Amino acid sequence: MIVIDEQGMIIRVNQAWIDFCVENQAPETTWKIGSDYYGHLDRHGKHSELHAVKQVVNGEKIEHKQMYPFSFRAGGTQWFSAKIRPIQTIDRIGGAIVFLKPVSLHTVQPITAESVLESMTEGFCLMDDQLKINYINEIGEQLLQVKREDVVGRNLFASFPEAEGTTFDKEYNRAMKENVTVQFEEFFTPLNAWFNVKVCPLKRGGIALYFQDITDRKKTEEKLTEYAYIDYLTGLPNRRMMTHIAVSLREEKKKFSVFYINLDNLKFVNALHNYNAGDKVLRSVAQKLKELTGDKCKIGRLDGDEFVAIRQHKKGERLEEFAEELKTVFKKPFILDDFQSVNVHVSIGIACYPFNSESLGELVSFAETAMYEAKKVRGSSYAFFRPKMNVERDRRVKIEEGLMGNPSESGFYFTVQPQVDGNSGEIVGIEVLSRWNHPKLGELSPLEFIEVAEQSGTIASLTNLLLKEVFTKIKDWEMRYGWSLRTAINMTPSLLANPAFFNGFFELIDQYGIKPELIEIEITEQAELTYSEITLENLLLCKSKGISIAIDDFGTGYSMIAYLTHYPINKIKVDRFFIQKIGQDNKSEAVLTSLIHFAKSIECELLAEGVERPEEVAFLKENDCSIYQGYLFDKPMKVTDFEVKYLQNKYRFPVE
Repeated sequence: MIVIDEQGMIIRVNQAWIDFCVENQAPETTWKIGSDYYGHLDRHGKHSELHAVKQVVNGEKIEHKQMYPFSFRAGGTQWFSAKIRPIQTIDRIGGAIVFLKPVSLHTVQPITAESVLESMTEGFCLMDDQLKINYINEIGEQLLQVKREDVVGRNLFASFPEAEGTTFDKEYNRAMKENVTVQFEEFFTPLNAWFNVKVCPLKRGGIALYFQDITDRKKTEEKLTEYAYIDYLTGLPNRRMMTHIAVSLREEKKKFSVFYINLDNLKFVNALHNYNAGDKVLRSVAQKLKELTGDKCKIGRLDGDEFVAIRQHKKGERLEEFAEELKTVFKKPFILDDFQSVNVHVSIGIACYPFNSESLGELVSFAETAMYEAKKVRGSSYAFFRPKMNVERDRRVKIEEGLMGNPSESGFYFTVQPQVDGNSGEIVGIEVLSRWNHPKLGELSPLEFIEVAEQSGTIASLTNLLLKEVFTKIKDWEMRYGWSLRTAINMTPSLLANPAFFNGFFELIDQYGIKPELIEIEITEQAELTYSEITLENLLLCKSKGISIAIDDFGTGYSMIAYLTHYPINKIKVDRFFIQKIGQDNKSEAVLTSLIHFAKSIECELLAEGVERPEEVAFLKENDCSIYQGYLFDKPMKVTDFEVKYLQNKYRFPVE
């Protein structure tokens, strides 16, 4: 015997029930005074028992009888006959008493069909040939939110008129006509619920109807479908969904264009700030791109910093107009969480179906190829695919494949260019310049393969390879010739903001026993590289170890003041743009003179690069700039040629 109050809390049990539960290791919530009996039934899936007890406690039933099994932890089952009666006080019902009586298997055998149906965990309904409801079980009442006295004896469609003309109506007719069991899922609008329905024709006529509420399962499936087709970061359709959209348009024989959208400098944003900043930009971009979507245009995210737009062709529309709309998204800077702003440029490649290709895979590849063509233009730009671009795409693929392998085994090497003191004629240092004689493509421009290395994420490994070869040669020269001059090595902005790269850089210096003061890092002045805590920390580490830091191409970028204000700069290399204007443009000469005096005033070393004419040397000397690098002295040289000329023969330039 179990006694519960109005809230379903156990207030008394008899000793027989306690002994049975303890002996069979039943949960304390089944017998301990103060336990939540309602909660116990709910947690163990005994929803029909819970409903019956509540009906008795609420006065909806004067008694409830039921048979149910008790499963032992060690295995086996004990059946109980349960009888539930209310506790009647003077003016109200104050709870209920649950009487439990163990019964033998022999006693259980004659359980009535009704008791079995009432103990089911799914709804059950019995109907005749005319769809008159003869019986509905208790769970069925709950699921359909009806009382049996209101529906038994009535036609199904009289009780549920909304079911007429639905899938149920069609499947019921099929089951009766073909005498087969059918099962299906149906959304029932009045209850805002999904049901799994099974219709079974009976031998003597009529049907048995089984049904379950699967709304929660459907919601889970919808979520999973959403996760499968929606990009988690931006909420835009992902690659799979965009592919599905393109396939559908092709099947409908509709013309459309693919706009392959790449954010040019997101890597710099990540490097200079952090990946949270990059994610913030991606979400902001996605929000603005959503405003351009509609019935004829869908935009999704492919991966990383790449988006794609699929736009159906409108009569008389010029695709350039939509490309310009895409560019407009990137005209204003994006605001980060710390109120800093970043400018992001975009490159857009465009390919048309079926004009450029009827293959979707090829179409996207062509749009991507056009995007790389657009990257050749500084700032945001777009380009249409042209067949000749395939040649450049194949070239890029070969470069990427070479970078993924071991470039040193496929023609990667370095040259050096001397830096000369115009007063003494002696070399005072060298700049290392990477070169690549590709086995299939021949001699590659550093601008070409370094850009590909940056975009493909292989720049760190390529630079590490260069450093190892340079350090090996420096150590050899030190041992054979007493080499003690500074060697300048260019580093890209993404490397400057990469702490892991610098850790490896310092380890290589120690491993090869290189004196840090003989190494100089060259930073290219450009708009993408602005003040960054990470870059500053890396450069300060370099300076603390004695490594020199120089600004290359100084005077043509946007951030020279930021560099000199924030970064520990030792040397300024004046860009050749100003040097070649000597004797030709008075304004450029005035700017150059100011740059020289400015560098001297902040105690930075100064070097003029791109010196090619004697009159340039004369002007520079006159304005107190005496360190030069350029073709007037020597072009970039093979290491062996440099060694013979300057180390073995100790060549010095004549000084006038």
